[in-house]
Amino acid sequence: MANSPLHVKKAISEAAQASAAWNSAGATVRFILSDPGIDVILDPQGRETNAEPTHVMNISWPDLKDIAEGRRSFLRSLTTQRFTARGPVLQTIAFGQALATFELDH
Repeated sequence: MANSPLHVKKAISEAAQASAAWNSAGATVRFILSDPGIDVILDPQGRETNAEPTHVMNISWPDLKDIAEGRRSFLRSLTTQRFTARGPVLQTIAFGQALATFELDH
């Protein structure tokens, strides 16, 4: 089943809101997702915002799901260039680890 951009935005936001690790990372992240193409900025509480992001992450929806479901680690995916992430390094690692706590199957 193909995921609509609205479904994907909602799934990411709800997962971030439910993740204590996401909140602890304290990052405002702009997700630029391909397949489907969406662009959304989430604040440290997981809410959609128009604030200036501290990080930008270019990733496909399937790759994000692989990280969330434990099929691929954030650091391994980053070092093998499955996606790109820009921002302060330690905070990038913190929010990247939080992605593994996301429950994206809604």
